[in-house]
Amino acid sequence: MAFIPMFIKLSNVLAYFFLLTANVYSTFGPQKDDSPYLDSHDTYITPAPFVFAIWGVIHFLLGGLIIYQFFSAASETVVDGIHWHFVSISAFSALWLYLWQSSHPILALITILVVSSQVSYVYYLLKNRFPAQGINDILWIHAPFSLYHSWITVITVISFFAAFTPEKTEDSHPTILVKVLVFIGLLVLEVIAVGYIEKFKGDIAGAIVIAWSLYGVFVAQDDPFIHWSALFFAIVTTIHIFKPFFMKYVRGSQAEHAPLLG
Repeated sequence: MAFIPMFIKLSNVLAYFFLLTANVYSTFGPQKDDSPYLDSHDTYITPAPFVFAIWGVIHFLLGGLIIYQFFSAASETVVDGIHWHFVSISAFSALWLYLWQSSHPILALITILVVSSQVSYVYYLLKNRFPAQGINDILWIHAPFSLYHSWITVITVISFFAAFTPEKTEDSHPTILVKVLVFIGLLVLEVIAVGYIEKFKGDIAGAIVIAWSLYGVFVAQDDPFIHWSALFFAIVTTIHIFKPFFMKYVRGSQAEHAPLLG
C-alpha cells in the first residue's frame, strides 16, 4: 500500500528522536552517575570516556539518514532494506540504557545482543543487496550503519564484562583469569576490525571505531598487561586501516611503471 513507505519513514523520525533523547538523558539527566558513558559498572576493558563521543558522530549521520530517506534516491533502500529494523534497534538500544542504569547487567547484555543481531542484519543487507549508488548513499545510509555495527560490537563486549566479571574499583586488581578474558576480548575486537577491511569491501569506518575504542582501553586501563595489550591491538588495527590506501598506491605505482608492450 502507498501509505506504508511514508509510515515507515515517519516511524524512523520518531525512533531517531526517541533514541537521541534517551542517550542525552542518560548523559545529562538525574541518573547520569549510572550512565554507561560515565564509567558506571566499570570493567577492565572499559575504554576512556572520550571514546563514547562516537555516539555523537553516529547520531549526526543518522540525522542525515532521517532527512535523506525522504528523497527518492533513498526510498527503496530505506523501505525495503532498513524497513522496520531501525525502529526496533532504537527501542532496544533505549531499553539497554535503562537496564544498564538500573543495574541489571545480564538483562542489559541480552538486550544488546538483540540490538547487535538487528544491526548486523541491516548491515548485511546494505552490503549485499543495497550497495551504495553514490556519495549520499555512502554518507547517510551506509556510513551510519557501519559505525553503528562496530560500535554495538564494542558495547556488547563491554556489557559481557559488566555482566560476568568483577567490577573495577580503585583498590582492586585484575586476576589472571580476568586478564586472559580481557586479552581475548581485545583480540576479538581486533579480528573483527581486520574483517571489516579484508572481508567487508574495505569498511574503513567500522575498523576506525574499533581502533578508537582500543586506544581508549589503552588510556583507561593502568594494569600493564591490559594497558600494553590494548595498545598493541590498536596499532595492528591502525595498520590494517591504512592497508587499502597503501595497496592502492602500490598498484598505481606498478601501473605507471608497467611496460607498454608485452
